[in-house]
Amino acid sequence: MTDVLPDLLAHRRARRARLRGDVRAAARVLPTAWPIRTFIAVNPLAGLEGLPFGTALDTARAALGIRGTLPEADFRAAFAAGRVTAADLRAALHRRGLTAPGRPALTLGGGQVEEADLLLADLLYGRPTPAPARRELTATERRAPDVADAVDAHTAAWCAAFLAEEHAGWPLPGRDRGLYGAWRGHAPHDRTLPAAAREHLRRLPPTPDDAVLEVLDARGVPEDRWAATLRAHLTRLPGWAAHVRWRGDRDGGPDLVEYLAVRLACEEALLAAAGATGADDAEPLPAPPEEPSARARAQAAVRALGLAELPAPALEAAAAVLGPLPVSARTLVWLEAYEAHHRDALLAALRAPRPVAAHRRPAAQVVCCIDVRSEGLRRHLEATGPYETLGSAGFFGVAMAFRDLAGGPAADQCPVLVRPRFELAEEPAAGGGAARRLAGLRTLGGAREAFGTAKEDLLAPFALAEAAGWAAGPLAAARTLAAGPTAALGERLGRLVAPPARTAVDVPAGLAPEERAAVAEACLATMALPTGGRAGELAPLVVLCGHGGTSTNNPYASALDCGACGGHRGGPNARSAAALLNLPDVRAALAERGTAVPADTWFVAAEHDTATDRVRLLDVHLTPPGHRAALDRLAADLAEAGARLAAERCAALPGAPRRAGRRRRARHVRSRAADWAQVVPEWGLAGNAAFVVAPRSTTVGLDLGRRVFLHSYDAAADTSGVVLETILTAPLVVAQWINAQYYFSTVDPEVLGAGTKTVHNVVGDVGVLSGTGGDLRLGLPWQSVADGDRLVHEPMRLLAVVEAPLARTAGVLARNRELAQLFANEWLALAAREHPGDPWQRWTPSGWAPWSPTEEDR
Repeated sequence: MTDVLPDLLAHRRARRARLRGDVRAAARVLPTAWPIRTFIAVNPLAGLEGLPFGTALDTARAALGIRGTLPEADFRAAFAAGRVTAADLRAALHRRGLTAPGRPALTLGGGQVEEADLLLADLLYGRPTPAPARRELTATERRAPDVADAVDAHTAAWCAAFLAEEHAGWPLPGRDRGLYGAWRGHAPHDRTLPAAAREHLRRLPPTPDDAVLEVLDARGVPEDRWAATLRAHLTRLPGWAAHVRWRGDRDGGPDLVEYLAVRLACEEALLAAAGATGADDAEPLPAPPEEPSARARAQAAVRALGLAELPAPALEAAAAVLGPLPVSARTLVWLEAYEAHHRDALLAALRAPRPVAAHRRPAAQVVCCIDVRSEGLRRHLEATGPYETLGSAGFFGVAMAFRDLAGGPAADQCPVLVRPRFELAEEPAAGGGAARRLAGLRTLGGAREAFGTAKEDLLAPFALAEAAGWAAGPLAAARTLAAGPTAALGERLGRLVAPPARTAVDVPAGLAPEERAAVAEACLATMALPTGGRAGELAPLVVLCGHGGTSTNNPYASALDCGACGGHRGGPNARSAAALLNLPDVRAALAERGTAVPADTWFVAAEHDTATDRVRLLDVHLTPPGHRAALDRLAADLAEAGARLAAERCAALPGAPRRAGRRRRARHVRSRAADWAQVVPEWGLAGNAAFVVAPRSTTVGLDLGRRVFLHSYDAAADTSGVVLETILTAPLVVAQWINAQYYFSTVDPEVLGAGTKTVHNVVGDVGVLSGTGGDLRLGLPWQSVADGDRLVHEPMRLLAVVEAPLARTAGVLARNRELAQLFANEWLALAAREHPGDPWQRWTPSGWAPWSPTEEDR
């Protein structure tokens, strides 16, 4: 016996390890779900980025039932409207190797027909692609759908109770035992379950691993089918499963094995109570919907071309042309043509060198975040005076955790790809009234906490309604009918209780001088500010402008903030970077490193509110007197640029005045941020389509429609290629996440998007539900990408545009396999050139090629 026991224990450990590995493999198809409080735009299919884009869509379609592109009907409507042309489609067919120059035309129905014309007829008139459907189903889902629905409802309710518990009025007993442990303790007493099911649940194993293994063994699922079986269960409620995975990976919360243990054990108990037996969940997938044959498609295409019916030999020849393009792959051709139409126009606009205003030393340089919404502000500011604008990731190279004056937990103000290097805090400035503000903030915070606690208590809400109802009704009416004035009044009252104070960001004393200098040097280089031999071109004022979005009653508020700042406002990062770059010891260290900063250059922080388009200068009290006049002029010009941008944006907002004057349109835009009933306070990053890495001279003077991420880059100053590598491996990847989130929320608003905001209910800080139960919603709400049935976001994959030596760009990809994989697998496209005016080149895994085929090839 003593010899057998170690073998049994080793076998059990091996099975548990195998189970956890299969759970990880099964979870690759799950979308990524961050908490709603720090909504981070991500590629929901990030786990499949190792696959070619089309293959990943096929995988996700079978597992999740998603639509991976716009439906063919929408593409055909775009063709009718001129948004896609026949030339775009021909070029897409050519790039996919479906046509080639020099091939003889086909003799069909008494006429000569080019291969491309036959394929075009199939694209335009062929029977549409069937609607997607989830094919990887559990056995219970197929044989006892009522039980499967009951399991979903039970699992969703427990996930909501456990994961949102920290915001609940009543604590969940046994929560310290984890999701499975707490559920195992309570489920046998749950009167919503049948008595026989509760009896079954009293015999559960103590660990989640053993609970899952027990069910798999009872159902006879072989080990080589575990992953497929578990994936079918995970994709029943992909939202909750995705969020549980996030918790388990990042903050020590429940993991997917616990989640699956709850699901499978509950399902087994309900089946037993119904007198059924659990079956092997790993049955073969049902066959996909049958596509029309190539012969049938050829006959339909010929009829669409107005030709006579084909005899058998001609029909076979036509079918041979259409065969390599399955019906299920047609939308990928449409997508490529749809993208090419926009990309070709953008690259044509960027091809010629742009005229640059001749001011060697501008009045100010304003470094904005690369966010597409900054493009409009930069354009309008440059039109107001001798200003130069630049673009950089909005955390400005300061990867920090930040604690504001009110205290509380520090927020990670950096991209989720990196960890904070240090912690900074907002500190009172001498004689700045910080004590009074801090006392007021505590008073307001205490009042909010007391009000929230009263609402969540068992009996207090009734007394609260009696005591405050007389005021709540008129206040609600005012917030609805006069949102702007009511919000302004609230702000004034807030300033009376907690008046503004002078503060500063404390650069940590624990950071060694050489570390400070290194951070400052990297910050300047990444922003492409003139240094070294060009240091004399640094303006007297250099403004680092972060951004954030103000909105009311909006669970997705963090989606309007800065992704480079971890879903927070960018003001703290701008303040920190400016404070660092103004330190005398840092300036001295920079000079020793050959990165001199003129003595009369002063760095100023600012924050652009993208919902109101107001730009607020920060820490103005720290500005030397000699710069105050220039700062006042800049503040006035920023206000003018913001008003122009707000008026421009007003034209696209639903319900906004169209014929009003500029001042009224700007006022309307700003009032939306205060309206608690407003589902579209702003469009956020809707429309994003490209990421340009180039000097401002490449884009200056162009109206890019707030659709392009703009990252400044000076190839001549980056001979080592380090800056380019940093841009392509960090900001570009974050932009691709944003692009993918908007893409999938548009093409599949029900599974990978969040549906309509109007029926959302918030679950703690976890996320939202549509209605009162069901799955946690993923992605962006429909109102972030569309106005009714009209798409505001055009779903296209991101185009990266780089102006740098081609060998340098290719070298970055060669050193970064995962980045190269994104391009090779067509999640991204890359256009590059070495010098202004050069023709654009397309990166392919086999090398550089001209961006567009020649006219005769098309």
